Amino acid sequence: MTAKQGIKKPDKPRPDFPLYALSNGQWCKKIAGRHQSFGPWEDPDGAEQAYLDWLARKRLNLSQPKPGEKTVDEIVDLYLDESAERVERKRLGQKRGLSAKTHREHKRHLLWFRDQVIDGHRVGSRAVASLRSDDFSKLYQLIPAHYSCDSIRHRVTYVNGLLTWAADNEFIDRVPATGRLWRIPTRDEVEAEKTSSPAKVWTRPQIKKLLASANPQIAAMIYLGMNAGFGNSDCARLKVDEMCGTWIEVPRGKNGRPRKAWLWPETVKAMKEARKACPKPRRGCEDLFFLTHTGGPWADEETFFDGVGDEFGELKRACGFDGKEFKGVGFYAFRHTFAEHASNATGNNADDIAVKHVLGHLELAQLATYRREIAKPRIKRVCERVRAWFLAGSGNQASNKQKQGKK
Repeated sequence: MTAKQGIKKPDKPRPDFPLYALSNGQWCKKIAGRHQSFGPWEDPDGAEQAYLDWLARKRLNLSQPKPGEKTVDEIVDLYLDESAERVERKRLGQKRGLSAKTHREHKRHLLWFRDQVIDGHRVGSRAVASLRSDDFSKLYQLIPAHYSCDSIRHRVTYVNGLLTWAADNEFIDRVPATGRLWRIPTRDEVEAEKTSSPAKVWTRPQIKKLLASANPQIAAMIYLGMNAGFGNSDCARLKVDEMCGTWIEVPRGKNGRPRKAWLWPETVKAMKEARKACPKPRRGCEDLFFLTHTGGPWADEETFFDGVGDEFGELKRACGFDGKEFKGVGFYAFRHTFAEHASNATGNNADDIAVKHVLGHLELAQLATYRREIAKPRIKRVCERVRAWFLAGSGNQASNKQKQGKK
């Protein structure tokens, strides 16, 4: 824009206004011997803000991304596109797939990362190569204070994973230095948080109260949680043909690890009652063991529906377990309860490898390379140990009663 002859240049809005009016109709600043424009006369506030942004970028050495240099926005988009493709591969049963739930977690943390504002600039607009350890220190301070150690670990891990992926795919020359503050919580920090948080286990009286009020399907799921370490998704995806008498053998959905458990007589009975109470299945749900009152699945990875958690939450509140001490103690706590009592043995009765097999956890790497099966008597023993606790309140008392009965 060129100023017309006879048009007077505007005065500065205030004495300390950092720009001057040039005859081209722009507010300008002389930089390195040249006039640099920052905005039209009609918008002095916008021109000043543009100048201040330029100063901030200059102070932080944040030049505009060079041609071919990837911004954070661009690598986040590329990463999430690949993540979505992996979800589709898993849906088709192909290798190197990814669950929709994990994809959602990727997206949640990475969109947070790119939308943060540091020193007046949105992280997503910056070149990845311009990120410095000081930026990550400031970024760490922006993580909400109420976040648990586990949530912080996820946030840091997903962002670091993005940067490593970008370097592996040659979108950047190297992974930026993140400094010492941007890190996952230490073991001591995790343990201190656990000590101050409610224990994620259910007591025997609490479980009996929940079972007394639960509908047949939720009751059977509770037994599976206590007996076999099943979580919400494990129950929701269980199929009719996966039930084989007193044994259940289903790979863990999270990692595909083999696992099996001996079912208590009480669990078998509850499972039979649950099947009797099941409504007519909707189309496509005929193979599922548990069905909602509409005949549908108890979980949906596409919409992130968790019917097990929702239904159990209502049961929990109805039983009066809604105080501060029950915060975070939901259906998944039955898996914790199983682990607590199955592994709480000493001497010759201790068998953590069998407990890990029931839970679908990875045992020692060297052993796992060679051994894929755990003897059924070992698995049955740890399942019986939890049953003894549930029925008698003490593993030792229950064992004595069983021995007396055999005699």
